[in-house]
Amino acid sequence: MKKGLSLAMVMLLVASIILGCSNSSSSSDKKDVVKVWTYPVHGEYEAELKELVASFEKENENIEIEYEVLSWAEGPQKFDIALNSGNPPDVYFGKPQGKYVDSGLLVPLDDKLNVSKDDYNQVALDYMKIEDKLYGLPIYMFLHVWGGNKQLLEEAGIDYEKIQQEGWTWKEFEDLAKKGVGKNAAGDDKYGFVFQGNNEELLVHLAMNNGLPNRYTEDGITWNDEKILETMKYIKNLVDSGIMPKETAAVDPAKRMELYYNHQALFFGRAIPYFDPVVEARNQEIKDGKVEGEEVNFVLLPIPHNEGEEQVSFGGSEGYMMFTQKNAKEDHMKNSVKVLEHLTSAEAGKAAAALALPQVHKDAEGKFEMPLAPYNKVAAEVLASHVLPPSNASAAAAAKDDRFRTEVVIPTFQGLLSGELTPEEAAEEFKTKGEAIFSQ
Repeated sequence: MKKGLSLAMVMLLVASIILGCSNSSSSSDKKDVVKVWTYPVHGEYEAELKELVASFEKENENIEIEYEVLSWAEGPQKFDIALNSGNPPDVYFGKPQGKYVDSGLLVPLDDKLNVSKDDYNQVALDYMKIEDKLYGLPIYMFLHVWGGNKQLLEEAGIDYEKIQQEGWTWKEFEDLAKKGVGKNAAGDDKYGFVFQGNNEELLVHLAMNNGLPNRYTEDGITWNDEKILETMKYIKNLVDSGIMPKETAAVDPAKRMELYYNHQALFFGRAIPYFDPVVEARNQEIKDGKVEGEEVNFVLLPIPHNEGEEQVSFGGSEGYMMFTQKNAKEDHMKNSVKVLEHLTSAEAGKAAAALALPQVHKDAEGKFEMPLAPYNKVAAEVLASHVLPPSNASAAAAAKDDRFRTEVVIPTFQGLLSGELTPEEAAEEFKTKGEAIFSQ
């Protein structure tokens, strides 16, 4: 009896050793999962992403990419929550921000890359830096400017190709925008200019073109003088004169496009080159009977500048950044770098082409066709040349500006648009509250 029990125990021990070896082997073969959070960069981006994931995993059988496409509306908040909890994804789409650096979880890439930084456009790389440290690799350089309704522009006799190539002043824009005020064929209100009012972008665009290229510098805010007051007076006049809707504070991007498609906006913003293929796709759907509406053609236009000031396009770059988590292993970090590099490689150039933007990876240049009308292609090249380099302010200053923007600029500008604040009162809010934030 004792011998039988002893034999059984021996057999059990042997089995456990064999099983343990087997488990150890399978554990070592387990794939390292790299989590990627991204956004619907354009209509077909997820399909492109799947191709990029497949080609990467084919070459890296020990790594698995687990991706999630976030919504533009809710994604940033979801990421901030994950970051603040110390558990961000390994790779995240966007651009470096001061608060990301302050978290201690955004990883500088300068000494971790396997690829050469010379493979990328230098200006695009500079926009992925904070304090001269590289925190990401770009997939495109974005261009946020203004646009117009080609049919309405031609009806008004406006030479939009001249504006595209030579630019225009605030006064010239205002005079032309007045031609768009009235009623359309359906009896609805028409406006000379429509811009979403649910954020501060309009103020940024016009301030940049009034000698204030940056909202802040290392020394503090720049939006505290007569130029920002002059800019807000100009915007207030556009609303009060009827060139812009009285309800501009409530206009979001969807409403802006609705007014544009309904031929109720002569000019509008913000606009991007990608609107050209998007609008043409809608026109085709109208022809095919899939969508009701009237066809419209898109014209890419510069932001007007104040007399005597330099014309500036709002631009920069976006791409992928790498974050670490608590107790992250070195091998996992290296694998995350590989994933980031692949998602920003020449193979990823389809995204820039689809968005009708210049390629930022030098090996992708000339390999993808940009879907732009000839007149818009010329305009895009001119407008891209007016994008200023980044300010290279410190991470601490950038973090303070994040607070200034969210706590002061956006609510104050909303108050201006809704008539709750005068330009003078809004300017005083910027000065007193902004200086308080930057003095901390």
